[in-house]
Amino acid sequence: MKLSFPLPTLQLLSAFIIALAAPRAAYSQAAAPGADNVIMKAASATSQPQQLANVLVVGVRGTKVAIKNAQGEISYDLAQIQEVRKAAPPEFTQGQRAIEAGKMEEALPLIKGITDRYKGLPTAWASDATAMLGNIYVSLGKLKEAEAAFDDFQKIYPSAGPGVTSVGKARLAAERENFAEAKAVAEPLVADALTKKTVTRAESQLYGQAYYILGRVAEGEGKLPEAMENYCRTVAIFYQERSVVTEAQKRIDALRQKGITTP
Repeated sequence: MKLSFPLPTLQLLSAFIIALAAPRAAYSQAAAPGADNVIMKAASATSQPQQLANVLVVGVRGTKVAIKNAQGEISYDLAQIQEVRKAAPPEFTQGQRAIEAGKMEEALPLIKGITDRYKGLPTAWASDATAMLGNIYVSLGKLKEAEAAFDDFQKIYPSAGPGVTSVGKARLAAERENFAEAKAVAEPLVADALTKKTVTRAESQLYGQAYYILGRVAEGEGKLPEAMENYCRTVAIFYQERSVVTEAQKRIDALRQKGITTP
């Protein structure tokens, strides 16, 4: 049976439907300020981790992470957070491209801007940016700033810090021509690097830096074919730390102009 209503009734029904829909649409917009997800640590052994979905991770301020949700902004201790799922900001990719192009002056403000805002955040890109900053400073000859950046990384990311910090300081030693000190750190790091069938990304970053350092040491000792071999290992095998790869390639090009080849 087909039902029909007089015009005033239809208008009332339409108005009622619009009134119902409007608040829901408004709530939907307010409830999704971002696309980030934060997993909080379980409060006790018997409770489950809490997920904060569709929030906006604003940044890290000291030991607090600022998170914006529909009700506004709230801060949580870093120690309360188990995982953060947040895409890297565009400056991260831009900084990487600048590094690969050898434009360290251009990369510095991009990567430093990320670390100033997000260092300490438990994401791979925030950790990488914090580690990259020290290498950028070394490449620019700003060795005091580099040393402070490596120390900062160790403090903020203690589980990853010792290896990154030690190899970073070994690179500083090589730049200062303290070759014995640099070699003492770098050689043990790569003792079994070439025998491994698989390596993690973090291991590749460390190996690449260590071989670059050994290249600098060999070059400083006048062992140019050995230096070339180590630089090539950084560029061709362990190429995850892009700032060091860029520097190694420059030295390979310079050695080639001198007619130097690998042993």
